[in-house]
Amino acid sequence: MKKFVTIIGTRPQLIKYDRELKQKLVWTGQHYDKLLSNVFFKGLKIPRPDYVLAQTELGAMIDGITPILKKEQPDYVIVYGDCRTTLAGAMAAHYMNIPIIHIEAGCRSYNDSMIEERIRIAVDNLSSVFFTSSEKAKDLLISQGKARVFFVGATQIDTMFSIFPTKKPKDAYKYRIMTLHRDFNIESKSSLENIMGGVSKSDMSIELYTHPHTKKNLKKFNIAIPKNVSIKRPLGYKQMINRMAFADKVITDSGGLQVEAFVLRRPCITLRNDTEWTETVEQGWNILVSPDGIGEYINKTWRGKGDWQVYGVAQAKKNIRIYLENL
Repeated sequence: MKKFVTIIGTRPQLIKYDRELKQKLVWTGQHYDKLLSNVFFKGLKIPRPDYVLAQTELGAMIDGITPILKKEQPDYVIVYGDCRTTLAGAMAAHYMNIPIIHIEAGCRSYNDSMIEERIRIAVDNLSSVFFTSSEKAKDLLISQGKARVFFVGATQIDTMFSIFPTKKPKDAYKYRIMTLHRDFNIESKSSLENIMGGVSKSDMSIELYTHPHTKKNLKKFNIAIPKNVSIKRPLGYKQMINRMAFADKVITDSGGLQVEAFVLRRPCITLRNDTEWTETVEQGWNILVSPDGIGEYINKTWRGKGDWQVYGVAQAKKNIRIYLENL
């Protein structure tokens, strides 16, 4: 039987993690905020990791992962997505000549100025086995000469479907939800002012689920919170999906929420110039907007078209396990 070591360190990776796969789990602690991390570990019923590093920087993660891999001697290292933890795990495994499995491989926004895009490309170049969320991602990797490329679907959809059905709240479709955490949105006073000015035009209340840095910078820049915006503490995964499922629309700069809103058939305003989840835009459910343009779309009503199954049929984790059994 093959031995796997999985390396994760962020909340989106927790959502995609497969509890049923026999593996050793390394938690880097890239998302270091206890409230944000613990609420997801508990809500997703993920057992305590085999190794906890509590590191946020790339070099420190690599230094922490390397001795674990030396001790465990896995046949494969599994990494997810496009964050620092992904790159650290891939680099440590590559250094030790351990084959790398990249889950969510082949996603591209074609914006090399974003560190996540550079990480996606770097990790795909280091990996040996590729599990993609879409056929488009699979075709891209095959066109680049990659072998062992498998379309399995988006793993976060499996997790979302596992908590259905979700109960309809009394205020269904009478509110909008918002998350904000990207540096290009929250590290600029003018961007934050434009975003807050745009959402102040909403004819519905907006629930802003705050990242610690977002909350800090709103205070640092002395930016007034519009009266129609309520600041909320992070929710557990099931509770957040419930609020999204019955929201009028979603406003975000998160990659994961774009996919979840798309599958839930909720219109999404993404505060970015590009996205790696291009199908959400192509099918009309997702609109890319700059901070100074949000006011134009905040009260518009639209519906997309197409089939959410472009990201699989909520069987990605099972599909991955089947492929791993036959490596």
